[in-house]
Amino acid sequence: MQVYQWVRDPAVAGRFYDADPSRCAAAVEQLTRLRDSEAAAVASLPARCVGAVVPHAGWICSGAVAGRTLRALSRHTDARTFMMTGSVHTMNLSQPALDCMDAWATPLGDVLVDADLRRALAQLPGFDAIDEAHTREHSLEVQLPLMQHVFGHGLRIVPCMIPPGYRAAEWGAAIGRVLAEWPQPVAMICSVDLTHYGPNYGFTPHGLGPDGIRWAHDVNDRRLLDLVESLDADAVLDEAAQHHNTCGGGALAATLAACRAMGATAGHVIEHTGSDAVLTPLGHADHRNSVGYAGVVLG
Repeated sequence: MQVYQWVRDPAVAGRFYDADPSRCAAAVEQLTRLRDSEAAAVASLPARCVGAVVPHAGWICSGAVAGRTLRALSRHTDARTFMMTGSVHTMNLSQPALDCMDAWATPLGDVLVDADLRRALAQLPGFDAIDEAHTREHSLEVQLPLMQHVFGHGLRIVPCMIPPGYRAAEWGAAIGRVLAEWPQPVAMICSVDLTHYGPNYGFTPHGLGPDGIRWAHDVNDRRLLDLVESLDADAVLDEAAQHHNTCGGGALAATLAACRAMGATAGHVIEHTGSDAVLTPLGHADHRNSVGYAGVVLG
């Protein structure tokens, strides 16, 4: 078994997803299984897709959306190397933050970082290696066991946290130009959640309860998803700042710009739901707070 010198240990295994390898593997198998209702949407995707947008809550809430979206992407890409852009939760950043790790550990084994691609991206203006930005961050980590199952052996990643600065679309376009010329196929994985609605998040413009949560899903999330579908990277930052409908405006804007530079023409929503809708059938009793989740394939 390969032993790497610098390995990023899991920060949220045992909380956001199961730390036991057997139980984690069983959960991944279930979460990445496409439903019959999604077959038509997946079949109609462009033959070549270059990225996906997936949510990053605990697997009980958003794991199925992320897993099924990654499965959909896997049927329309040859890539086994993925540039991952994450929402920033744990460190105040003003620039894109790469890492210095050789691999990221998960309960299913280590995921190797593509050092050559990272080295090329580190040459871009504004990009730097900031391991502290990744140490406690969950937004990329929760995707990795799902990706290990979906994409199998040969999976490589380049993790990058991207803050919601005004240059996010510019950073993304620069990433896209590098990936478009890379000798092996590379796809983008963007990890963002949508509207955080309710008193827990200090955002209740349409009151408490089902009406407010419905507005967050049908109106506020949808306004952002319209921009994702049209790959409007420049508009995403202002939209997120004004309407609080994603926690990862920088990562999302950068990913849309990168995918456009790689030849994508549209985003295709695979699934859109929210934590209240997912948790209610499980007996969840709090109907004042909800977070939106969407899975989108870009191609």
